[in-house]
Amino acid sequence: MMEQGVKAGFAQGLALLLPATSAVMGILLLVPVAPQMMQAFADVPGVEFLVPVLLTLPGLCIALFSPVAGLLGDRLGRKRLLIGAMLVYGLAGMAPLALSDIHQILASRVLVGVCEALIMTLSTTLIGDLFTGQTRERWLSSQTAVASISALLFLALGGLLGRQGWQAPFLIYGLAWPMALAVLLLVREPLRVDRVVPGWSALPGRHVLLTSVTTILAAILFYTIQINVSTVLPGFGVTDPAKIGLFSALASIGTPLGSLIFWTVAQRDVRLLLGLEFALMAAAFLAMAHAPDAIWFILAAFAGQVAAGLLLPTLLTWAMSALAFEVRGRGMGLWQSSFAIGQFLSALVVPALAAVTGGTVNAFPVIAAGALLVGMLSLLLLFRSRWSPA
Repeated sequence: MMEQGVKAGFAQGLALLLPATSAVMGILLLVPVAPQMMQAFADVPGVEFLVPVLLTLPGLCIALFSPVAGLLGDRLGRKRLLIGAMLVYGLAGMAPLALSDIHQILASRVLVGVCEALIMTLSTTLIGDLFTGQTRERWLSSQTAVASISALLFLALGGLLGRQGWQAPFLIYGLAWPMALAVLLLVREPLRVDRVVPGWSALPGRHVLLTSVTTILAAILFYTIQINVSTVLPGFGVTDPAKIGLFSALASIGTPLGSLIFWTVAQRDVRLLLGLEFALMAAAFLAMAHAPDAIWFILAAFAGQVAAGLLLPTLLTWAMSALAFEVRGRGMGLWQSSFAIGQFLSALVVPALAAVTGGTVNAFPVIAAGALLVGMLSLLLLFRSRWSPA
């Protein structure tokens, strides 16, 4: 064994759960003030490109740096790095309050993204270190629920603070500091018995590859719904921004609900769970494609979000199930990177399919077929593998 037991309970789980909001905070907090930022930097060449990059740059950094974050966690320990990353995250996140140059703000966003990679990877790894069995599965599924609920909160906060100017929402990044204090006071890192850290070859390669590819595909499906609900609703005659926001929020409630349902089915065979979850996702996309009005469309989107709320913790717990303590950081880093890559690809896949099929809604049946195919392939590959659920 590479680790010694450390007692962990609700307080420790909560302290490691809250940092999961950092990735959501990094993107959605600034969405409401993006138009104001474009106006503030209207004289900067390429501002129409730079402002969207400000929003998405942290996500790109998660994709690029999460494996490195996991390596550092395996070699140097998780807790100290996590606390340090949260402190720097708060500082870098609030830096635009004192900056007036958009290129300097871009640099601060890169630092925010690198810190997010460390925070997401190390907090998830520590949950794996400190909890086992059903308790671990519940804390991991709670990450999805907390991230989804915080998304709604940060959108609302960003809009409210945005009334005071485009810089005001950056104040929220200061919440990372009390979160870091909670980790410092409540979380104890397991001690290594053996200080030798194996190389990347110690990772279960086939398992990591399979979970990573499946996670990329699942993330594409998840973000396709997240991104496109608001763009499709005007086609049903819903053009009022307040109504679009309300309908989008109602659909998003499905994700934390799905995560809570996962608590009751987590002990089921992962092959069965993946097959049913991808099938439900496919059915949701078909229903969205053939919805007669906005209400039915939102109900279908809600079902898709429930499927996502089930699918994401299934993938996360499956990915962690075969990772030993000494490589768990790197394994979780690769998983976080895969999820971020899927988020990035979702913004490319849907427009490409829409261009071929003649519209976003027309692309949904193709996406549904892809989801069903992924589910079938996942079941086939998993049944042929020697992996057995814990």
